[in-house]
Amino acid sequence: MRVWFLFQASDWIDLVGILVDALLAVWIINRLKDRSANRRTLKDHFIEEIKGIRAEYAKCLSNLYSSKSIAANVLPWFKLMNMKIDDVAKHVHRKYKIDRDKLRPYQIDLRELVTNNDDFVRHFNSGRPVVFTTQSKNELMMFQQSNVHLFNDIIISINDFD
Repeated sequence: MRVWFLFQASDWIDLVGILVDALLAVWIINRLKDRSANRRTLKDHFIEEIKGIRAEYAKCLSNLYSSKSIAANVLPWFKLMNMKIDDVAKHVHRKYKIDRDKLRPYQIDLRELVTNNDDFVRHFNSGRPVVFTTQSKNELMMFQQSNVHLFNDIIISINDFD
């Protein structure tokens, strides 16, 4: 009845070796699965950050188009967005090798387009919402059409990174 006595020492060594290999394989698979999940979670985090920044710019532009923005409040908003972009860009560059200046058109060009606009300057000290002319609105729309792809470019680059 005692089958284990039928095994020789070499059989026991082989059996222990198989068990150790199986345990090691399970541990490696779980470790790789955890690491893969962590990478995906980090990618998802940065993608959500980029989407959030895109949404904030879209909201700001929508408010500018619809004359809901007070000029004096727009400058601090641009400063805040620059800090957000700089922080995210630093990490995304380090982790995924994406150009830190990818969103510079939003950080610099859009800010200058808005703050150097005659309508904006005229309303700056009024305390009332900025009312842009049709030409100014068209310039803002052209900017957005030319640059909105930058957010998707970053998202794709993060997602494709191995």
